[in-house]
Amino acid sequence: MIKKYIIINGNPILFSIKMMHSEMVSKTLKVDSAGFCFLIKNKRSGELKVICMGESTSLSVRSRPEIDQKIVSRFLKHDVSERNKPKEI
Repeated sequence: MIKKYIIINGNPILFSIKMMHSEMVSKTLKVDSAGFCFLIKNKRSGELKVICMGESTSLSVRSRPEIDQKIVSRFLKHDVSERNKPKEI
């Protein structure tokens, strides 16, 4: 699954690739990073792998792959533990 993301104050926002990054955030907010993330679930172990990359041309902000992957992974693991697990890809 491919999503776009924005990180503001260390908090990720994931959304559809059909939307522009600039549509998701007010121009008054400082965006830490933005780009694309790939969510890949291992069918055997059920482990979710997150790969972040790219940039937002509409916001002129780049991703920080290693940092962003940790932030998004932490967010999704917390979210998954409180709700249903993501569907297998």
